[in-house]
Amino acid sequence: MPKAASVPNGVRKFLDLSTGHLPVSDRVLMASSALETLSFSAFPGVYGWFVHVPEEGTPVRWNGSDALDTVFARARELDCDYVLLDADGPRDEALPWFDED
Repeated sequence: MPKAASVPNGVRKFLDLSTGHLPVSDRVLMASSALETLSFSAFPGVYGWFVHVPEEGTPVRWNGSDALDTVFARARELDCDYVLLDADGPRDEALPWFDED
């Protein structure tokens, strides 16, 4: 069954995470104009990004580290369609942490 059919009234879940789950180099890349070249949707905000999670097996065009792929895998595991990466977002102990600030 397609995922959309299993979600009532078109409601979607998102995973709320700290931007600390991405290394600083990835955060810099996300903050640059490189968002336009991604193969997935990423919407910048004042303190982070709202990112669509590509379906498993979909090629991801991303020049950063593997940390974002790990975040996507975690979101899929929790059946989330989006990730909110926020500077004040919560830390997920199941994911790597990059304490580089």
